[in-house]
Amino acid sequence: MLNELIVGGERFLLTDILLNIAIAFVLGAAVAIVYRRTHSTFNYSTSFVNTLVILPMITAVVMMVIGNNLARAFGLVGAMSIIRFRTAVKDTRDITFVFLTLAAGMAAGTGYHVIALAGTGMIVVLIAVLYASHVGTTHGDDLLLRFTIVPDERGGMFHEKTFKKYLKKITLLNIQTRRDGELLELTYFVRLRAPENTREFVTALGGIDGVEGVSLISMDETAEA
Repeated sequence: MLNELIVGGERFLLTDILLNIAIAFVLGAAVAIVYRRTHSTFNYSTSFVNTLVILPMITAVVMMVIGNNLARAFGLVGAMSIIRFRTAVKDTRDITFVFLTLAAGMAAGTGYHVIALAGTGMIVVLIAVLYASHVGTTHGDDLLLRFTIVPDERGGMFHEKTFKKYLKKITLLNIQTRRDGELLELTYFVRLRAPENTREFVTALGGIDGVEGVSLISMDETAEA
């Protein structure tokens, strides 16, 4: 029959193969859509979204090839060890989406369609709920402030008066030296006394002699320090 294939002594139904890949595609597309809708950081990548769609289909094919054959499984591990992945994943949330698509592809490829559909469906719904309820997000008024400054010879900082005037919360995150110690790059978590004075604060801070490269980023966008 045209629907029946024999590969390596094993029987495969063409309809089953196409169904597994189709389900993997649907699940991957669903995960990619949820990822795109709930993404809130600056490191958005179109290629990563496309990968979330493609990865479960590839995983499904791999699982069908392996089947119950242990030798094939070890052979796949050996083949994959040759590949070197050099793309650094900066957001741990992205890693969870990769694992989700892998799990969906594995379930679809092994024929556990109910587990694939129900499991992936439940997880993407919960992800959407977490996003909508803002679980774990920072305070809406928190800002990330970064700038470089020439330190005062007496050890003081020229920006301290401006900080006291405009800010009600100041948390120093990081200090780095620039130009062999001539400049200091400072990074703070800050909260303004009056959020409407954001532009005035940046202008005042940037107008101080010795202060350069002032950047103020809303923590709603989840910036990296």
